[in-house]
Amino acid sequence: MKIQILDCTLRDGGYVNDWNFGEKSIKHITEKLSESNIDIIECGFLRTDKNNVNCSLYGDIKNIYIPENEHNKRMFVAMIEFGGIDIKKIPQRQNSFISGIRLTFHNNEWEQTKQNALELMEKGYKVFIQPVGITSYSDIELLKLIEDVNKLSPFAFYLVDTLGSLFKNDLLRLSYMVHGALSPEISLGFHSHNNLQLSFSNAMNLIETGINRTIILDSTIYGMGRGAGNLPTELIVHYINKNIERKYDIIKILELIDEVILPIQRQNNWGYLMPYTLASLNNAHPNYATFLIEKEQITIPQMEEILRELPKEKRHLYDKAKIKEIYYSAMNNKVDDTETISTLKELISDNVLVISPGKNIIKYAELINDYIKKHNPLIISVNFIPKNISPNFVFFGNNKRLLQNYNPNYSTIVSSNVENKEGCYVVDYNSLISADHKDNSGMMILRLLLRLEIKQVALAGYDGFKKAESFMSNETIQKLNSDMQTQLDEISKNMLIEFITPTSYMR
Repeated sequence: MKIQILDCTLRDGGYVNDWNFGEKSIKHITEKLSESNIDIIECGFLRTDKNNVNCSLYGDIKNIYIPENEHNKRMFVAMIEFGGIDIKKIPQRQNSFISGIRLTFHNNEWEQTKQNALELMEKGYKVFIQPVGITSYSDIELLKLIEDVNKLSPFAFYLVDTLGSLFKNDLLRLSYMVHGALSPEISLGFHSHNNLQLSFSNAMNLIETGINRTIILDSTIYGMGRGAGNLPTELIVHYINKNIERKYDIIKILELIDEVILPIQRQNNWGYLMPYTLASLNNAHPNYATFLIEKEQITIPQMEEILRELPKEKRHLYDKAKIKEIYYSAMNNKVDDTETISTLKELISDNVLVISPGKNIIKYAELINDYIKKHNPLIISVNFIPKNISPNFVFFGNNKRLLQNYNPNYSTIVSSNVENKEGCYVVDYNSLISADHKDNSGMMILRLLLRLEIKQVALAGYDGFKKAESFMSNETIQKLNSDMQTQLDEISKNMLIEFITPTSYMR
């Protein structure tokens, strides 16, 4: 058995920071990985019309940075998602220091991928065949795929644990079956996701099988990757150095962690997170967990129930329409709130201050207190109870926040999706969400105030979503802020909104 490490920090790690490492860091990562003797370095994605020196996304293979003279010492590769770039635009291998190309695809995309692989091999590239979600294949489908792969004779074939759901026995069964069917000259790769914290142990288990062929293990520095992340490069190289042969310079990798990765990690979270664990335990695509995390509305047990509702045929490939359908079905608990609305109209009139739990309410506490002294507003807090301000009402738009913050000493308004509603004013959930089913609590309370015919409102703590405070990607954060701005613009057509504290939404 020959073991090789493929570091894919610049590609798979890029899901964390939208591949925006910066030109200097991209070069630094590539150089240090090369100096550490990592066998194969993945430099990023090849995608049409993507050329930015600060990002590891490339529309032209010639723009990929390779350290001078290093291409003769180790292999540098790039990845193409199915349909990501026109294969005809890829130059001949002799015109590029990239020697290998990884092709990732779904089951129904294999025939075209096979043609792409043939064309790339004819151009002189070493091709890696990487089917997405190996656990979604039946044994018959997998063996049929391997039969085609053997005829193609690429450089490597991969077991890709997209769902991060493989336990030891599952991995060993698959690896022995694939090894038995795969031509001996083809390397066997393993790409894992760390949803169940098994990436390192599974890598060791695969090594310990002693399978007589080249094994390629994918890893990222500090486990950098979307959600729970990946196999940490520093762990697997230390294991190989100690138990097989001393071939990697781990100090170079530790320097990268200190100099490049930790600063990224402070702004972009990844690591063990229960929603991704639940997705993995339910053999569901991690994007389902991402969707539920973004909602910020439900408890962990509710997440488990929603994931269990996913039909088996919908679990391996992400279907946003299906998870939205199940989520809103779970949240929907329609009530007749006519009497409640009538009561609240008598209790709440214009001159309302809504306080949301953004960090600016602490930074600008004096400003808020001055506003309260001057205007004496009716105060409604959202999903929390302020420490130094006594609200007239507390509004909860999700069950998780109610369980964490409910205090019977305060008049409480809840939307009907919340479970524990005894002693609260209950308002119909469907009347508070947007036309396209956005259910952020800060927006829900404003829609409730519209129903109460409030014409103007002051807002504090509506800071906007920030990356450092969330496991969500930059792209997701930007989308959430854009959605919030759209909702505020719509609400402001019928209500005068004044921001008391700084906000991302102030136009």
